[in-house]
Amino acid sequence: MANVTWKTIASDLGQRIDRGEIKVGAKVPSGEDIAAHWGVSKNTAHRALEELQRQGVVLRQRRWGTVVADRSAVKTGRVGLLVDRFAQELNFPSSELVRGIQDALGEDRNLVIAECKGDPELEIRLLKKFEVETDGLLMYPTSHAKASPAIQKFIDHGTPLVILDRLPEGIHTHAVMSDNQGATLCAIETLEERGHRRIGFFSFNKPFVSAVSERHRGYQSALASVGVNDVSSLTRWFPLELDTNPQGFVQAVHDSLFTLLKQQEPITALFCVQDSFASAALQACDQMGLSVPGDLELVTFNDWPAMMLRTPWCAHRIVQRSYEIGKVAAGLLLDQIHGNADAPRIIRVPTDFFVADAGLGLPFQTSES
Repeated sequence: MANVTWKTIASDLGQRIDRGEIKVGAKVPSGEDIAAHWGVSKNTAHRALEELQRQGVVLRQRRWGTVVADRSAVKTGRVGLLVDRFAQELNFPSSELVRGIQDALGEDRNLVIAECKGDPELEIRLLKKFEVETDGLLMYPTSHAKASPAIQKFIDHGTPLVILDRLPEGIHTHAVMSDNQGATLCAIETLEERGHRRIGFFSFNKPFVSAVSERHRGYQSALASVGVNDVSSLTRWFPLELDTNPQGFVQAVHDSLFTLLKQQEPITALFCVQDSFASAALQACDQMGLSVPGDLELVTFNDWPAMMLRTPWCAHRIVQRSYEIGKVAAGLLLDQIHGNADAPRIIRVPTDFFVADAGLGLPFQTSES
């Protein structure tokens, strides 16, 4: 059979299933059988089965094989994306993230987006709403302890869920996030290779947010490797209230940076847990007549687009792969919806590292589990 493609095979099998020739729960032909029947390679045959699986037409079962799925279990044809807040000026949720999600979902499911405005009570209400109105949920959680029981109940009810970016303490479910600890470790090691030992760390005080605690652990680990075991004097945890007080925030960053630069053993580099700190630090350096990276080297974890920084080329940047995170997360959610998911797992997507004053990004690959 000349010029047979995987699309042709998938379409034929799909039509046979729709006509009832292959019943719900019945095994479909194996990749080897398909290859022999159609006269194609095993790769082509398996690609056809993968497409049917993506569409939810078939599912894989351990020790049994690939069977016809019960598509009556699909409730709505919708998938939810719940974020802790919208920030249009910061492009959050990232357009690249949403594009990755939509590319993975394909044309068979619509994406419904909502925000809880950082309010755990609203987060709880939206969880109940999404459980009824969607087939599964992708979620940027507030990580507030008050919302954790509702998230756990959502999971216990069997509704597919994938957590993005940060995993609330005590919640055991599928999650996709950047390799926060590994990326920070590599960035601090880069600074150490350039001779730095006194490296500051700026973050909002969010010990309950896993992304923040993971980045701080990477920072601690890298400094410990060069004999700096006590980082308390180098670390500044800023009050959460400053997140909604731009003027107070900029002033607080200025004052903290001024103190760290004027002490007996001043810092020579600074790690910012997100770009808002890098932006404020660059303003502070301007006011103090300091050049970056000449007088102070700066690393920022690029949670927001680089354009938030007036001079992004001055700072070393850890850049998340938002498209990949979205696509992997949506694929993992579809696996759950189709009954193909294994035990809950955390997938850590590598990041890229862009060196200050360099025209090209120098990516480093961090661990993936």
